[in-house]
Parts: sequence; structure tokens; C-alpha cells
Amino acid sequence: MPISTLISLIPETDVKLRPTMGHHAHAAFLSIMRETNPEVAKDLHATSTQKPFTVSPLIAEGKRHGEYLHVRAGTECKLRFTFLDDKLFAFFGQSFLTQVLPTIRLGDAIFQVKQLVSHATDERSWSGSETYPELVQSAKTETRMSFRFYSPTAFRRLTSRGQKTRNDAYVDMERCYQSWVNKWNAFAPINLDKNEILEFIREHGQLTSVNTESKRLNYGKHTVPGWIGNCAWIFYPEKSLDENTLRIVNCLSNFAFYCGTGYKTTMGMGQTRRVD
Repeated sequence: MPISTLISLIPETDVKLRPTMGHHAHAAFLSIMRETNPEVAKDLHATSTQKPFTVSPLIAEGKRHGEYLHVRAGTECKLRFTFLDDKLFAFFGQSFLTQVLPTIRLGDAIFQVKQLVSHATDERSWSGSETYPELVQSAKTETRMSFRFYSPTAFRRLTSRGQKTRNDAYVDMERCYQSWVNKWNAFAPINLDKNEILEFIREHGQLTSVNTESKRLNYGKHTVPGWIGNCAWIFYPEKSLDENTLRIVNCLSNFAFYCGTGYKTTMGMGQTRRVD
């Protein structure tokens, strides 16, 4: 079951950090998992295939000084973790149940956990959960869709032999759906026809607006380029669209909220949601 969890954090002291260091949030996630199930944490770290979670960069208000964000002690910050497997979420949640005042380390900064929320608190909440069948059943047949990419998003280009080459930091409809259906088929009990979906995108999909900007996510020794911002697309002509495939496309568009988009979603990139 896809689950999105929002954690409220309070820094114990004034902290200075690069706000886009997604690898610190990734390390914090694996550290939490090790506390309850070291074997699962080891497997998550080692696997090179699709991973059943995503991590956001730190969401915090502070004062910028060059590349750094200064956050005062006591300022409420947030981290978002999503899970594509409810068993993984159960292991994650155990850590917070066994400690009275758990802490999370991001680099050299220590944060006190104030609250963990995994249910939708309002219509625009960043937390929530749905089963895979619920995502399928609730999907509509809308032909116009809009999205916002909140953290740097990019796709990793591969050679014909599967070797990694470079990042493509631009909106590509087909690769968005390819990213989403790959994650879906890796973890959902309901398999989707990837080739049929991508053929539908190529034949009927059209970008109608792109309002994005380039932004890099800092990983300490290197930075990774991507884009943030809004885009919209349409599927036409309406009378020629297969209703079932259109419904599945809508389902995957909603699933993006949980699975993210593209490259390095486990290290802060590709935070995505469908918007009005």
C-alpha cells in the first residue's frame, strides 16, 4: 500500500546546512530502519533495482548565507518519506514507537522528532495513504492534467548496454509515465501493460505548458541538475481514446504523489504531485 509520511522536526541547536542535501535525509532513513530491522536496511542500501521508498529534502525556513541555510534552534522543519510497501512502513514506524523522544541526524545537525503523520490532514496534505486497488478504482478519465515538481527532477540516460551516461533535465511525458509504471509494476499486486501505456502516451499525449527552471541538488562532493516547476498536458482526440487506458494513465498520474519521478527519488529528487 502506498503511504506518505510527514515528520515534523525541531533542531536542538542552531544549525547550518545545505538545504538540498538529499543524501543526508537518505542516510537518516536507513539509520531509522537499522534500529528496527538491520537486514531490511542492508537490503535497501544494497539493491540496485527499484526501491520501495522516496525521501524529500529538508523542508525548513531559515536565513540563506551563500550555499547554506541557517535554521535557529526550535524552528519546526519537515521531512517527507513515502513507502510503496506497507511492510516497510511498519518497520519504519516501530522506531518511533519504541523511543520516547526519537532524534534524526542530518549531517552534523540533530533534530528532535515532534510528530509523525501518515494520514491526510486536509485536501492538500503531503501525508496520506491509499491501497493499490483504491488508486485504480478512484481513477477518472480526465484528459487534461497538471503537475508540479517540487524538488529537482531528472532522468538518467542509459546506453544500449544499460550503462549510465548523463542526466536529462527537461520535462518528457513519456519518460514520466515510464518512471511511474516501472515503480507500479515493481510493487503493486496489479500489473499494468507498460508497452500499451507508453504507446498511448506517444500517440495521444501532448505537452500544453511548461513553466520550469533549472535547479541543482547538492550531494556534497557533486551536484545533480534537474528541473522544478509546473507543466500540463492533454490527451486527444477524445473520441479516439480508449477509456480503460485513459483511466490507467490517470491512476499513474495520481500515483506520482507516492513514487516520485525519475532519478534519485530516494535522495530527495523528483518530489511530484498532480495539481488542479
